Amino acid sequence: MVQIIQNKVRKIGLKYSSLSGSFFSAKSNKEVQFESSLERDFIFLLEMDWIIESYHEQPVTIYYSDSEGKQRSYTPDFLFYWHPRFASKGAKPLLIEIKYKEDLEKNLSIYNPKFKAAEEFCEKNGYEFKVLTEEDIRTEYLENCKFLYRYKKNTFDHRHPDIQLILKTMCDLQCTTPRELIQVCAREKYKQMELIYYMWYMVSINIIRCIWEQPLTMDSAIWLDELYENSYLK
Repeated sequence: MVQIIQNKVRKIGLKYSSLSGSFFSAKSNKEVQFESSLERDFIFLLEMDWIIESYHEQPVTIYYSDSEGKQRSYTPDFLFYWHPRFASKGAKPLLIEIKYKEDLEKNLSIYNPKFKAAEEFCEKNGYEFKVLTEEDIRTEYLENCKFLYRYKKNTFDHRHPDIQLILKTMCDLQCTTPRELIQVCAREKYKQMELIYYMWYMVSINIIRCIWEQPLTMDSAIWLDELYENSYLK
């Protein structure tokens, strides 16, 4: 398999027809550029999904010949690599194209040769190719990712007394809610407000688990990830 680990191959310029810009990646510790608000939203998913080890925007340019024999080029939007735990089970890196559904349906005949070239490239190099639309990206899961990303951007020492307090309380309660957890941890309102921030941070990095596909509130079900249940209390 050919590893594609490089800077983006095509510079993303300012566009007036759609939203373009950059996004600071906590996962990659660098600015990631996007060409539309839909691409920006997809970056939130890449950032927050712990089973994705790394990702790159505009990762490779694929050259192919059209039906008339003319050489064409195509640059997919993203490439991401799975966490080693999943890659070892045969999960292949994914080359991703982001399209709005209306655009995809309207211009499918134009895009099909590009997508076919991408599929052939992936088959030869051990990747998979997928096209995603707003129906795949803009879900309740995305809303939770956006909410929790503000907490994940920070880094805290897991030996911090407040984090240890939350861990110990989570071990005692096992399955609980954010509201109950904070109320059990502290009675004073000011202290509860401090603990809420640490709690959401712990949810954002999956020390505390929740159902990401459902609306996340103070009454959502949460529980301690089994990988952390003992390790952080030693």
